[in-house]
Amino acid sequence: MAKIHWIVYVIVGLFVSIASYELDYEKLVFFFYAGFVFVFIGILKLIFSIIKGKTSKKENVHHKALHHQQSNIKYCHQCGARLDLHHKFCPKCGARV
Repeated sequence: MAKIHWIVYVIVGLFVSIASYELDYEKLVFFFYAGFVFVFIGILKLIFSIIKGKTSKKENVHHKALHHQQSNIKYCHQCGARLDLHHKFCPKCGARV
């Protein structure tokens, strides 16, 4: 199921509210307020998408840092000890890497 973008809620809500007010406010008062509900939902969706965007960027940076950390690790072929990329000899068994 497709998600409806926040701007669609705002545009439809404004259109319904303005049209119901201009046509006949007394008979279409329900639609007038329903339009405002749509605008409110659209604004909430905008706020939540901004919040989600900030958190997902933070998670993405953390994931990249973790991946970068893991890619800088190698292992000794003799004893299996963890080594950094700058190591030329294993600190555990002394084998040349």
